[in-house]
Amino acid sequence: MHKRKKIALVTSGYLPVPNVLGGAVESLDTMLLRTNEKYPEFDFTVYSAYAEKAEAQVERERFQCASFIFIKTPFIIRAIDKLVFFVAKYMLRKKRLMSYRYIMQRLWYLRAVSKALARTTEDYDYVILENHPTLFNIIKYNNNSIRYSGKVIYHLHNEVTNAYGCISEIQRVGKLLGVSNYINSTLNDFLISQNVCPLEVERQAVWRNCVDVQHFASPSVESRNSVREKYNISERNIVFLFSGRLTAEKGAKELLRSFVDVAKKNKDVHLVIAGSFFFNSDITSRFERELWELSRQPQLQGRITFTGFVDYEKMPDLYAAADVCVMPSIWDDPAPLAIIESLAAGKPIITTSSGGIPEYVNGDCAIILNRNSNLIQSLTDAMLKLAESQDLREKMGNASRELGSRLTPIFFLRQLSQYTNE
Repeated sequence: MHKRKKIALVTSGYLPVPNVLGGAVESLDTMLLRTNEKYPEFDFTVYSAYAEKAEAQVERERFQCASFIFIKTPFIIRAIDKLVFFVAKYMLRKKRLMSYRYIMQRLWYLRAVSKALARTTEDYDYVILENHPTLFNIIKYNNNSIRYSGKVIYHLHNEVTNAYGCISEIQRVGKLLGVSNYINSTLNDFLISQNVCPLEVERQAVWRNCVDVQHFASPSVESRNSVREKYNISERNIVFLFSGRLTAEKGAKELLRSFVDVAKKNKDVHLVIAGSFFFNSDITSRFERELWELSRQPQLQGRITFTGFVDYEKMPDLYAAADVCVMPSIWDDPAPLAIIESLAAGKPIITTSSGGIPEYVNGDCAIILNRNSNLIQSLTDAMLKLAESQDLREKMGNASRELGSRLTPIFFLRQLSQYTNE
């Protein structure tokens, strides 16, 4: 039996792991930990923001290959964060609201994790930093840059636009594991813009996103019928599903505008918009309110369903109720999990040639649209095309299922095993 490597997995500090409050990265982390329980490769120490539900979930699952260090945020820190968010939202009218939601909590988290890593007697083989560049402050202080030199793995999910005073720590990372070649290239472009050398090829690789394929591929006809009944959707309706955070860059507004024309031309279509502005929280945004206003047009009455936040465990049933998945990202989306979930669920996809998306789908399973001034019309044409052809939907759905069948939890774990053995 080989000796399992010890890994400190440092999550974002926003949402907890396990992913009881949602979050794409948190879902990936949770899947990794659960898969590692079945096929032990590593001993993980997980540093996570605290949530009572997350702590209870850990107790229920009784992890044998992972321990959890939850960082609790004092009441006064939470109160200050709420005040800052209130000022940003209602007084300053800031657009990027989430940048102001957990400022103090994350500063507290970074300080606490940095001290914990400095004090621990564990001899970690690697420290994985999950996505946000502020996490490099954990390495920067308390002599951690020396102790963990060459051991830091940066698991990158989004474009870096600010180093937060940690450009040297980022540039010296032991390994960059991005979710796509596209996202790796953006970090190197950023480093060049900061007048430092990009990472050598041997220090970077793609750690492809995966999902629990069986979980998304297995819902029954009963699940499909139950969801449609819940949302008052007829069995004859062709259901288009949008799944993701309700932020401008995900393209929900463009989708709604195009669906107006689709609904005029085909009386049997229905649009389901699943998601919220910030996961499982009571935070809403002006953008969400814009979407609700758009949906109130007379021709859309009874044709659109907003589900709000949907628990991850219930998402397969929602995919089962859908006929087509639509994710018209208007930004360079690195590798959205909704795309991979759609593949696993065996659904035809309408998406855009954005960021890392073309690295996960192809023309057999997806209609891939250009992001240009004709996007809304292109969305309309693509939806009508699929609504009117069951044969095409089945053909593309089969291609999705074949492609998605490879992106499994065990593949996700084995990629990390490969990169930590190189």
